[in-house]
Amino acid sequence: MLTEDQLNSIAHWTHRGAEAGQASLREMHAADSGLEVRNIHCTSLAELPEKVACFDGECVAGVMSRFQGGVCGTALLAMDPEDALTWVRSNPGKNEDVLESFVRLGKVVQANLVSEIGAGLGHEVESSSAELWEDSVPLILLATRAPSDTAVVTVSILVAAGYDVLPMQIYLMIESKLLCTALAA
Repeated sequence: MLTEDQLNSIAHWTHRGAEAGQASLREMHAADSGLEVRNIHCTSLAELPEKVACFDGECVAGVMSRFQGGVCGTALLAMDPEDALTWVRSNPGKNEDVLESFVRLGKVVQANLVSEIGAGLGHEVESSSAELWEDSVPLILLATRAPSDTAVVTVSILVAAGYDVLPMQIYLMIESKLLCTALAA
């Protein structure tokens, strides 16, 4: 689907987005927050369950956002529900609604990744309308009604939350022709 050079470019922008997301989380959530990109894959929506480990069959706590601008698409941040709760509660002394806090934290991470990828592609891209989803990853992504050839960039991230290091996955769905055209420019 993508050449190795194109995937390397996306990986570079994703790492920059994680650094920006880490800084944002430290300002708004906890001073010891950290994000580390572990792995990046790109596949089509049709091939996703076969190619990428995605909490298959398990219910996840997810934050789904739309992004728009020069490149449009959907982003899903997915975590094990217990890990999501641990992440939200890693900032002691805050009495926020747990679900609202998870959505807010997820949107911040997604917004930074999407913004850096957009900048790398030479487009201004912004995230909008984040909402909570609870289901399996394939069912959440299929609920978007995106075509089966939609490109899905899967980013595996570790988030540091206090003494815990928790896994999360971010799925960026972008129409493949748009992504390839933007990468070729």
